[in-house]
Amino acid sequence: MKNPITKGFQAIIFDLDGTLLDTLTDIGDSVNLMLAEYGFPGHATDDYRRFIGNGIRMLVIRALPVEGRSEELVAACVRRAREIYWKNWNRKTRPYDGITDLLDHLGKKGLALAVLSNKPHDFTVRYVNAYFDWVEFKVVMGQNDNFPVKPDPRSALEIARQIGLAPEKFLFVGDSAVDMQTAAAAGMHAVGAAWGFRGPQELVHSGCQTLVNHPLEIPLLLERR
Repeated sequence: MKNPITKGFQAIIFDLDGTLLDTLTDIGDSVNLMLAEYGFPGHATDDYRRFIGNGIRMLVIRALPVEGRSEELVAACVRRAREIYWKNWNRKTRPYDGITDLLDHLGKKGLALAVLSNKPHDFTVRYVNAYFDWVEFKVVMGQNDNFPVKPDPRSALEIARQIGLAPEKFLFVGDSAVDMQTAAAAGMHAVGAAWGFRGPQELVHSGCQTLVNHPLEIPLLLERR
């Protein structure tokens, strides 16, 4: 762990995929089903670790063959992948070990909690309601027409505005370079979730200020109350 956090943090923004939930297999299986319908080869589940993170359109672009990839094809494949994923969203998805205990602990401490994902907003809300309906998240925000996707910081700053705290009062916990860049651009403390899709090397190289290997390390970073 590097750069120990100073005291005074009052809120945490969590990424969703690869941070709170292991959604990798359901995403990969759904996109592979779409690819098969179009006659394209699929990918190993592990390949989707590097496809995920910049929204569903970029996910589909990365999964499609380069040859013959047109805007019309991408748009059609995005629509179909979304339809398939909506039906197969929770077959193998699960919270990471320690996440439930972490959220319990943080809720008892009275911290303001939020979720910010590049997953479409309706999917993000669906996941949070299904897996964390007992958690009082102040804001849950997925990809929507009002804000650019991460790493643009505007969605993170909007969450700070809604909660009513300055950005420097936030930890931003995520598993990818996109999350670390978002945190830096928003003026929040970037906490890298080493258990997620991308792994510690990417997090450290992309500006992670504090790396944690297990969710229950996060309370140790906060001011004791």
